[in-house]
Amino acid sequence: MALRSRKRRSYKFTGKKHSVPAAAALVLAVIPLLLFFYTVAVSFQQGGNASEIIGGVGILAVLIAIFSLMISLKEVRKEEVFKGIPILAAVFGVLMLLGWMAVYGMGLYV
Repeated sequence: MALRSRKRRSYKFTGKKHSVPAAAALVLAVIPLLLFFYTVAVSFQQGGNASEIIGGVGILAVLIAIFSLMISLKEVRKEEVFKGIPILAAVFGVLMLLGWMAVYGMGLYV
């Protein structure tokens, strides 16, 4: 009985660490969201007739989302890092990529 209570109080130390590239990927995954709000605001102000620059900003946001997704997936596969931040960055990157693809899809058909 004393052995069981001793195991509950013991600590497990791991060699895992927080990943700096995963944190950078999370920051990079937030940038397309900010660019989305910017492009929507500019397009709204111009009555839907925004310039080609706004389209270029959208393409840049898609490229940033892809880059963020690649970094986060690379970090998720590593054994020696905590998985929370890389998974969050990957999920956020996928959501932003799908969101931008929906915007471009609606733009083609509307």
